[in-house]
Amino acid sequence: MPRKKQLLTLSAALLVGALLMPSANAANVTIDVRTPEEFQIGHPDGAINIPHNQIASKIASQGVSKSDTIKLYSRGGARADQAKAALEAAGYTNVSVQR
Repeated sequence: MPRKKQLLTLSAALLVGALLMPSANAANVTIDVRTPEEFQIGHPDGAINIPHNQIASKIASQGVSKSDTIKLYSRGGARADQAKAALEAAGYTNVSVQR
């Protein structure tokens, strides 16, 4: 293979690898998926509130990217599980339920 073509192939491979790597700026976000009333009573430190039935439509407006590490919280876990499924269906890849 000619040297120029090897360099182009290597450059393309490095670019693809860089795009697939998690960003150094990726954030850790805790989202309480309970109702606003439940959130006001108490919530995990630093958590934002997005009710589970609104998570897919409102998460982007909170500045959360698809590469961020997202921890979901709800009292018993059922609503967090529903929110996790909705986020994964929307392309979020680093989602877990905090129990």
